[in-house]
Amino acid sequence: MESPSPHMAGLDGKAADEAAKGKAASLMHDRFNMVFIPPIVALTGLSLLKSSDRQAGVHTALTWTTFGYIVADIFYNALVPRCQPGKVRLGSILFHHFVTCWLLWHPIKFPDEGHITALCTIVEVNTVFQTMNKIWKRKVFQQGFMATWFSMRLLWYPYLVYRFHWHMKYEFMVDVGSYEYCQVVGSQFLLSGLNFFWTAEFLAAGKKNNGAQKTVKDK
Repeated sequence: MESPSPHMAGLDGKAADEAAKGKAASLMHDRFNMVFIPPIVALTGLSLLKSSDRQAGVHTALTWTTFGYIVADIFYNALVPRCQPGKVRLGSILFHHFVTCWLLWHPIKFPDEGHITALCTIVEVNTVFQTMNKIWKRKVFQQGFMATWFSMRLLWYPYLVYRFHWHMKYEFMVDVGSYEYCQVVGSQFLLSGLNFFWTAEFLAAGKKNNGAQKTVKDK
């Protein structure tokens, strides 16, 4: 068996170095999420408590905190793109964040609409499970991630498209197709679609990995 050429060895070393940098950037991003996402989840819980006598203030705090986190994450992903596993994931994450900012601008512009923020940010419970699973790799976190992905991202988010449609048409009183309607209902539709896109991406990656493992075993 021939030994690898210096050129090939150099390429392998460069690839390993890039992989290590990507892993480090991803870990830093996970730690960033563990600092900022739990407070968003806590504010979401407070916002959903109908008995809160300072509910409007909590709505506003949640909206602006979420908006600030999303903007900060846009900058981090743009400046450290290797924190994502590939260009497709990076592009979809940035698209998600810009759509989310557009949606959040509605309750920022109309503070009385602040209640819709918590209906969306409840999905960040899933992000917490995902991040804990990536950092600590415990089965309970993986199970929590899978359960909340299905229940929140694939069931709750599509339901919110209908709920927001009803709210914008019959409570906020705007026409279907108006700017505000598209901002809220259209954004939620796009965000729901991204969840299904990521699900398909995850399943395809799992199928590819299983195929690769089978090939190695057959050799």
